[in-house]
Amino acid sequence: MEEDYIPSLFDKEDEEGYGPTDLLSQLENFRQQWKQELMKKHNDTNDSNTNANQTPTVEEEVTKSYITVEEEAKFLFYKGMKLEQSGHLYEAIKYYREATHLDSEIEFKCYSSGKSPRERQESESSVGSIDQDEILDDDLVTHFQKLQIDHRKICQQQFEQNATHISVLPVELLIYIFKWVVSPDLDIKQLEILSEVSRGFHICARDDGIWRQICSRTWGPNTGKLRKYVSWRNMFINRPHVLFNGCYISRTSYMRVGEKSLDSFYKPWHLVEYFRYMRFFPDGVMLMMSSSEDPYTTLSKLRSESTREQGLLKGRYRFNGDRITSVLKRVKTKDSSLNYYPWKRQPRQQIDPNDMEQTFQVEMEIQNHKDRCHAKLVWLHYSVTTCYKATGQLNETDFELNNKNYPPLLFSRVLSYTAESESPLE
Repeated sequence: MEEDYIPSLFDKEDEEGYGPTDLLSQLENFRQQWKQELMKKHNDTNDSNTNANQTPTVEEEVTKSYITVEEEAKFLFYKGMKLEQSGHLYEAIKYYREATHLDSEIEFKCYSSGKSPRERQESESSVGSIDQDEILDDDLVTHFQKLQIDHRKICQQQFEQNATHISVLPVELLIYIFKWVVSPDLDIKQLEILSEVSRGFHICARDDGIWRQICSRTWGPNTGKLRKYVSWRNMFINRPHVLFNGCYISRTSYMRVGEKSLDSFYKPWHLVEYFRYMRFFPDGVMLMMSSSEDPYTTLSKLRSESTREQGLLKGRYRFNGDRITSVLKRVKTKDSSLNYYPWKRQPRQQIDPNDMEQTFQVEMEIQNHKDRCHAKLVWLHYSVTTCYKATGQLNETDFELNNKNYPPLLFSRVLSYTAESESPLE
């Protein structure tokens, strides 16, 4: 913070210490100096206005006393600032408490008076109205990026109400509420919707602390530094990643030859249609499933990481530039037929020569789809490794990838995935 706004009276450091006795003596010296200045001004006024009524009104007396209290509070607050800058934090707290006791809003007054004219103009523009004639369309984005948070009032209520308005909450608490909106599921869409409420909410939604936590949860130890991205929000927008508040879906259809029916009605072809789903979680878990059921029925089954459905593949993924690599295994489901007769003794299990374990390796490329970023996944590699438990033999098979059998997956937002938030973003 610039020091040119601090009065000359506060420029001298207390060389003997910062105890309570020094504080009282400094305050007494300040009062005496202030009285001398008031007497001097009073005498000058008497000389120039001899015919005017010199009796002070009640309002003038109240104003003088208020100015005296405010100046004393500023003196204490500035003294605490100098102590804090020099490393004497414990002593600075004492001065801050005394200043706040005299004037509860002294922090905001010192903050506004300590700004340079340019900073004060930018701060006022962040809470005032925008002159559309002075701001060009090309500079509108730059203007919003330069807006700063006004810690006195983040927004204003449009209509009068008896309940307490959200504008009375401090900025720190509002940002904490925003972290609940984002949640560990990284619902960025809701954060952007919340930023459209007011200009103050727009600035809070651009807080670097929130976006840094979002990037850290997305890439983990591989988050890296800003470098070319300038801000954490730009990193999340421009750096390739998958979306978490929905599911990637593709539809595949093919023709199958039919058989002759008993009534001699021959139906030679059947149209088979099924869907392939990929769901990603911020903690690195991935779900993959193929089903012929309607998407509205299947999407609810992929809401949780702990789901267990027939034919479901579960594993982990990691980013490598604009590519995502994952290793999946088939989720085992309980066979209810084994416990159908619990009173009977179960036969000794024998090794099944056909018993095997399959591991799937999938590599996809993250692309943009129309005006939606990172909303398309293109197949690059798909293979399965089969391990026969009886013999330990390994067989690896690569699937032939083409747009007909393996079309790209497009992202679809699912509201039920992020309808509830169990904890804030951490």
